[in-house]
Amino acid sequence: MISYNDPFVAKLDEDIRYLLEHEDRKKMADVRSRLETLGQSNCPSLTRYWHKTQKGFGVPDKVFKGESPYYFPDAPPVKVFCTSGTSGAKPGRCYYSARGLALMEAAVMQAAKKYLIKDLEKPAIIRLLPSQQAAPEMIMAYGMELIARTFGAAQLSQSVVTERGFDNDLFVKLLAQAQAEERPVILIGGSFACVNVMDALQQEKIKFQLPLGSRMVDAGGFKGRSREVAVPMLYQLAQDVFGITPELCINIFGMTELASQLYDTSTCSLGPLGERPKAGSATVVPLVRNSLTMEPISEGLGLLEIADLCVLDRPYSVLTGDLAIQTTEGVAIVGRAQQGEVRGCSLNLEVMSSH
Repeated sequence: MISYNDPFVAKLDEDIRYLLEHEDRKKMADVRSRLETLGQSNCPSLTRYWHKTQKGFGVPDKVFKGESPYYFPDAPPVKVFCTSGTSGAKPGRCYYSARGLALMEAAVMQAAKKYLIKDLEKPAIIRLLPSQQAAPEMIMAYGMELIARTFGAAQLSQSVVTERGFDNDLFVKLLAQAQAEERPVILIGGSFACVNVMDALQQEKIKFQLPLGSRMVDAGGFKGRSREVAVPMLYQLAQDVFGITPELCINIFGMTELASQLYDTSTCSLGPLGERPKAGSATVVPLVRNSLTMEPISEGLGLLEIADLCVLDRPYSVLTGDLAIQTTEGVAIVGRAQQGEVRGCSLNLEVMSSH
């Protein structure tokens, strides 16, 4: 057992932070190896699972329903986030140590600066989701509030979802004020929430021409929803309602089980609903596996696995249960795999989930 205060963990933390700023393939391989050493030392069920598969093989996301693995019994978690429940019948709980939470925050901030904020100066970051205070166990609320607090204009960067639901009056007021100040706006929300808000504004015949540089970020997609909206249609709606061009509409993919997010890195349409490709980095590496053989593939449709080197407190590699298309430009995530689509994925799940 490697203790939380062991120099091994402190050095691993330091090297992961280095990778957030530098592309270093040798260091990536070394960090991955040490994360595997930590997992094998502190999580016996992970060792058994890798013995049946291979070292570093993604842990099925169903393992995280209920009580998920946590590596450091000598360091009580400082934060707990709950999964959405899309990967199983009930939500799971993911625990973060102080170091693990700080790494997650660093990963969120680094990616937001690179892919979202870029050269914007204090935009109005308006969130179509609850505040952290209202939803303390929702990882997206936590991460997006962190982004808003760090990069956004203080008075205009607010959540517009309260305990009573969506506050349309506040939303319209914030947009109008940003428009008057010629301050770019970043709208952030779940994909389904974005559609609902834009539909409602259209019905009321309310439109905006938001300042140059404004953008919309929709998270996830429409998995498990009664309505699916193609990506081009969603982003055309954003242009019609907010004046935000499709080039400045971005989809992100994240999981409570992971510390990092994947952002769209191109505007080309690859998936059946026009899903765009997402690329990895030095710390987060998406991989697509053949759903029958579970071998990695260089192109085509398969099961998405994500290795996130910023995950310190539990297995760093997750077999997500999502389908993705592997291309030379990245992976286009196209929705949840149905049970029959992963016949080769028994993966000795009982080895992990029974402990």
